[in-house]
Amino acid sequence: MTTEQASKTNRLVWVILGSSIPITLIIIGIIKAWLSETHGIVDATTEQAVFFGGLYFALPCGLLSVIAGIKALSKGLVNKMVAIPGILVGVLGIVMGLISWVWFFMISAFISAF
Repeated sequence: MTTEQASKTNRLVWVILGSSIPITLIIIGIIKAWLSETHGIVDATTEQAVFFGGLYFALPCGLLSVIAGIKALSKGLVNKMVAIPGILVGVLGIVMGLISWVWFFMISAFISAF
């Protein structure tokens, strides 16, 4: 009796791409905020959006991207060209999320001291 190989699903690819979108938007916001400050325009809207995006989206999306990338890579569901950048973007998201949380705790401790 021969059985056919089960078809590969693209669900983990969509999870990697979906969780990488907020991290990519945060990176674009950081670049926009940095470029606007070098031109003398001071607008804190982009900086606040990046801060809250990093606070609430970067860490969970980064963890989700890393877990999905490792799972897809270990089971051979996707090729390395999809999984490895997903893992790297996830690690970058985790780092940005941790930096945002440290920044939040430092600012809240500084404000509560006064």
